[in-house]
Amino acid sequence: MTASHQIFRIPSGVAQIHPRAPTDFMDYHGRTAVMFLTKVLEAVVSAVKICGRDDLATSQIDYVTTLSPEINWAYTLVPPLIERGFQPCYVAVPERLFLDGQRSAEFVSHTVKTLADEYPSSDGISIVSWSAGALVTQWTLTFYPETRSRVRRHIALGPSYRGSWMMVPLFYLNRYSESIVQQLPWSNYLATLRRFGGTEALVPTTNIGSSTDLVVQPSFFGEWFKGRHDSWRLSGPLASNVDIFKVCFLKALKRGRLPPFFTHDSLLWEAASHDVIFDALENKGTYVGTADAIGPDDCESRLAPGLKPEWREQYKTILPELFTYAQTLSLRGWPEVPLYDYASSK
Repeated sequence: MTASHQIFRIPSGVAQIHPRAPTDFMDYHGRTAVMFLTKVLEAVVSAVKICGRDDLATSQIDYVTTLSPEINWAYTLVPPLIERGFQPCYVAVPERLFLDGQRSAEFVSHTVKTLADEYPSSDGISIVSWSAGALVTQWTLTFYPETRSRVRRHIALGPSYRGSWMMVPLFYLNRYSESIVQQLPWSNYLATLRRFGGTEALVPTTNIGSSTDLVVQPSFFGEWFKGRHDSWRLSGPLASNVDIFKVCFLKALKRGRLPPFFTHDSLLWEAASHDVIFDALENKGTYVGTADAIGPDDCESRLAPGLKPEWREQYKTILPELFTYAQTLSLRGWPEVPLYDYASSK
């Protein structure tokens, strides 16, 4: 799927957060409109529609990017970020990350470089992504070492690093795009990412997934089945993988209650998810978030602090809006688009 991310969003959500940035804003329109938290390029800290609102003024400016439109972040991560002193901004990537992931990665790389040059900081840039936005971000970190050196941390919500079974019926029902084909589990795109080490965290990376996420599957294996891998997990010492369903399932059982059911889009606004996100953002040691940040009450309250109950009506439109947009696109992407030279050299 394509989605969005804050701080750094890619194919479904990607966003960037830059600490201690000045109070002026960059405005990227057209091709570079990406949100770095939701989708890899739709919310890249560059799109400044949100930044222009007076009610977002704070003493500290941070950047949020997503691969999907404002709808993915405005009522989910943006308000809590502002409350904690961040100034979220987003940019939209072309065609909501439904296009070739290699091309989307160029937008991500360019945005990271631009932000790092404009607002130099020893803290580097943080990226928050959602859905396919995380996959595009990981591709960027794998094949763009200069970009990787400027990223402090990556926080991914519902990432699809190994593709998803959900893409298979979409493909056979002729509901595909370049990005959808690249997220088929057997695609050349994913095989190449694995071959170049892209299934290992290359920067401190916090992956937040759920066994009950029906969009990104498989998601339920865990880390104990040899030869079986959840689509949303990365390996390596820089990776922290948190299955919030399993964490909250155990907490619910101890209280004699039914476990919560987490969906692909609810990762954007769940209290448990936000616990891990801000644990990562505020961690100056390892720069990752862990399951220890999730409290029993957060598993049950569901709605993250700083979010209003009436915003639930907005949440209902996130995935339907994305599916509706997908239907407006022309059928393309098969045969799978060729790999760029840098990815096919070995």
